[in-house]
Amino acid sequence: MPVVAESERLPRLRALPLSPALLAMAEGRLPHPQLWRCRSGDPFYVYRGAGVPAGPELIALWDWHSWALGVRERPDGLEFLRFSIETPDRPECLARTEQGLWARLFDAMYEHDLDLDELAAIAEAVGYRHWPLQLRSREQAEPRFGDGLMHSQWLEELVAAVDAAAAQD
Repeated sequence: MPVVAESERLPRLRALPLSPALLAMAEGRLPHPQLWRCRSGDPFYVYRGAGVPAGPELIALWDWHSWALGVRERPDGLEFLRFSIETPDRPECLARTEQGLWARLFDAMYEHDLDLDELAAIAEAVGYRHWPLQLRSREQAEPRFGDGLMHSQWLEELVAAVDAAAAQD
């Protein structure tokens, strides 16, 4: 997949229907201090020789340790994905909407044991409307997580539901 030139990255992101909070994170500014947990730095790998997945043109968002996060436009909407710089041929679609991406990021922050009041404050800071639903859903599903497979399944279902709701907005 071709990648948008580094000099065009931010203008291309600004042309997409993305929130000010997500754009701020792509620019290296955190709308809330705890969001450092979801972003380890500006996109580096995709502009320094790492392979990228095949498919539509990627607009890099940021790096998350040895992962690259990006967004690409598809005929039916946006696709947020991450891929390992070690295995770029196996990208993971994180979400099809920004709200779905926030669902993934909030799950990661929850897993870091952030205080629920702080998570609510982060949700407000970034405009994540589905945090109360996510929290209720997780509290109901968590007793079944066990080996982690149920957690993955729950998260996939949650992100799909958030994507569907966001697409209706």
